Formats: sequence, C-alpha cells, structure tokens
Amino acid sequence: MTGMTPGPSIYGVCKTPSRIALGMSGCGSDRQDEWHRLLDVFTEAGGTLIDTARGYGTSEDTLGSWLATRGCRDDVIIQTKCGLSPECILPDDNFPEMVREELAASLRVLGTDYIDVYMLHRDNQEKPVGEILEPLNEALDTGAIHAIAASNWEYRRLDEANEYADTHGLRSFSVVSNNISLARPAAAFYQGLVSTDRNAGEEWHRSTGVPLIPWSSQGRGFFVGRYTRDMWHSPPPDLDGFGRQMLRLYGSDDNYSRLQRAETLGRERGGYTAMEVGLAWLLHRDLPIIPIVGPKAPDEMASCINALSLELTDEDVLSLDLRD
Repeated sequence: MTGMTPGPSIYGVCKTPSRIALGMSGCGSDRQDEWHRLLDVFTEAGGTLIDTARGYGTSEDTLGSWLATRGCRDDVIIQTKCGLSPECILPDDNFPEMVREELAASLRVLGTDYIDVYMLHRDNQEKPVGEILEPLNEALDTGAIHAIAASNWEYRRLDEANEYADTHGLRSFSVVSNNISLARPAAAFYQGLVSTDRNAGEEWHRSTGVPLIPWSSQGRGFFVGRYTRDMWHSPPPDLDGFGRQMLRLYGSDDNYSRLQRAETLGRERGGYTAMEVGLAWLLHRDLPIIPIVGPKAPDEMASCINALSLELTDEDVLSLDLRD
C-alpha cells in the first residue's frame, strides 16, 4: 500500500512527516516479529513518523532491530522521549546529565547516530524553562538530535519557553504532544497528562504553526464501543481497573452522543467504523496535526490507514463534536 498524504512539516527535520504517526507504546520484546510486520505495513502505506520512548519498555529495542534488518533509517522519522520519572514529572536533579545519559542509551539501542525529534515526556513546572532548554540546545548543537519537542506541557509554559529561546538565541520546541480526540476525558487518565483545549490550545497551534502530535488520538479505544452506556450506568463487577477508569473518565452523555453520531456517519459513508470516523475528525480539524495511532494488529493498522480516505465536511466536523 502506498499513497499516504504528508503531514505538516517539523522545523529542523528535513524528512516529510506522514499524515499519521505510529505509536509504539506497549510494544513488548515477546511480540517483536508482530511489531516488525506492523512497521512494515505502516511504511509500505507511506508512513514515516514513528513514536517511541525510553519509558516504553523494550519499544526502542524492537524499533532498533527493525531498522537494522530493513536498512531504512534515513526513510523514517524517529520521535523518542526522555524524562519520565516515577513521580510523573520531569526529573529535577541533574537534568543535563539525564539528557546525556538517556539520549546516549536511545542512540545505542536504536542503532543510529541521530534522533529526528527528541521529546520531553513530561514537564516540571517548578523548573525554569531556561534550565530545560539549555541542555537540549547543547544536544542540538552536536547533531545527535535534529528537533526538540514537549509532551504534556501547558501552553503558558510553552509560551515561556518560546520567549526564553527568542531572547537567548536558542531553539524552542518544534513539536507539542498533548492529548486531543473526539471523545473528551473528564480528567487526566494518569498524573501529569495534559490535553489540548478545543479553543485556546487549538488557537495556539494555528497561530504558531507548531505541529500537534497527539497521543490517545482515538480516545483510548472508546469508539470501539466496548464501554457501553449500560456499562457506564452499571459497571460489571468483574471489570478491570483500566475499564473502570475508562468509564469514569470517558463515560458521559456527550461522549456517547459523539459515539452514536460517529457510528451513524460511518454507516452512511460506506461502512467506516466509529474509530475511523473519530480519526478522520482529527485529520479534518483546522490544525497542523499528526495523530499518533496505536494499532496492535495488522487489521487495526489497516483501519487507521482506511480512515485517511474518509472525507468530512465542515458541517460533519461540527456535528460529530456536538457543535451543530
């Protein structure tokens, strides 16, 4: 499969990003062959942007082994992350040393001499932005990374970073990775997570042109329909902790209305699933956006790619989000 359209450009990265990114969270070494096949399917469809992290277990190892066997390092954009502490904030002590150590480990495991996009997994709002940007710019100067990025940062902090970079002759973040999806969570799923506000947050990306590369872009699977309205009202006693958290944060009259509208629109447009409609909704937002998708099987990967063919009108986009 080929023909995936390009996404918005990333400052500092000379390669062309794909319209969607493949997320490798939850990638285990026991499924390495399966993940290699997923990576093949993604890149054969024209995918170029791959998201991983030091904090994703053996994800970088699996990606590194795939790169070594396929010989395609210069054809893909690797986005990896550092700085995920047990406290779910950017570590406060020895930040420059942490950057050097985690970057060296990522380069070694991935089997490469550069990272396209190097991202902070969290923020630490007690830490001045200058103390964060300075070590990252030192890494940029070495050529070991080509762009820096921020995940789970509030927009006022991003403004502080941009101002500091402007006044000190440094580069600021080329990418932001916060959450956004058609399904709106009532609160953060885990400590330290940040979502992009439909109004001010989206306007920040439109005005700055900085791409948003959102995680959980498909609402953690809410649009599969596994967590029904009946379950929300009366959770099964054997439902696991993740399922209860899904119902607590995603269970709402508005989200179930969004799900119903996505199911209806998908049927009317030729048999698209609600998951595909939810992804298409993001792709039709007036935003520089590259959603991260998280398929775990070839059919799920095919579904994500299929969503790229669904055309939505402005009226569809408003209606799906209950703004009509």
